[in-house]
Amino acid sequence: MVYFKKAIEQFVLWIVCVFLFIGILFLPAKTDFETGPGGQFKSASYDYELDTHIKNITGFFAYVKENPDLGEFVPGQSYANRIGGKAWKSLLLIVPTLILAYIFGVLKGIFDFRMQRKKLNFLGNGTTWLFISMPDLFFIIIIQIGLMYLYEKGLFFHVTLYGSDKLETYVVGILFLLIYPVFYLANITNVSLQEQEGNDYIRTAKSKGTPSMKILFLHILKNAFPRILAQANTITLYVLSNLFIVEKLMDFQGAADGLFDAVLRGTGFRIGLDIMVDGISATGYTIFFATIILVANLIAQIFKSLVSPVSQEMNHE
Repeated sequence: MVYFKKAIEQFVLWIVCVFLFIGILFLPAKTDFETGPGGQFKSASYDYELDTHIKNITGFFAYVKENPDLGEFVPGQSYANRIGGKAWKSLLLIVPTLILAYIFGVLKGIFDFRMQRKKLNFLGNGTTWLFISMPDLFFIIIIQIGLMYLYEKGLFFHVTLYGSDKLETYVVGILFLLIYPVFYLANITNVSLQEQEGNDYIRTAKSKGTPSMKILFLHILKNAFPRILAQANTITLYVLSNLFIVEKLMDFQGAADGLFDAVLRGTGFRIGLDIMVDGISATGYTIFFATIILVANLIAQIFKSLVSPVSQEMNHE
């Protein structure tokens, strides 16, 4: 019941966020400009009109209702097909990234935990600290330059780094998106394991001669998982935000690239013209990204319920 309530809360929050975005997206764009001699720009003023705002929103929903597949983006291609195609490409990056981030992040955290009192600790906590401290954009550029250099010297096979038509570009894109989440989760996992290490049940298990690996995986890690899974929203948001950078750097024609293009026209103005964005595309891509966040949170809640007793969850509330 506790988790069902949380799922309802997440869904309500999703609806509120989507409608807030639609409200912002369809703000009245009419602006009054003042010009000087020769038509030079002097100043601009904006007066918000509630009636116009409501008209824009109701007009959008009327358009969606009246036009199958959201109408035509270009002759022969509907908005729905374009948005769906780009969203599917991005989904093939996002889903593997989130799954692999948790797998490799937890494994790296376990490695760091076991290496913390050894001479080679720099391979554990040292590398985690390095990748967390430096912008992953730096590593992305280094990897791109490195692959091109190795290919030029004949030391590595050719890897297509740009576009979204080949399997290898998806692999490279997932690799780029994984950089920060893996090491962020590794740090969280390591800290969580250290917190559990000093508990009484661990000392009791050790006194009974229980193997250290069994203690780690059956006791320490299980009790650390709720805290690790609590990072699902942070990791999802980071992957989605970084998706814009990765798609632009790789010329990957996905949903992030589509959303960027949809709102780009609204970042500037010309005297006498309204500031406009592609509201249909922007709304479609935003709903897609908001749904990814919703689903990721719901899945994290399901897994969290499997490793954390409901009574414990109720005590935390």
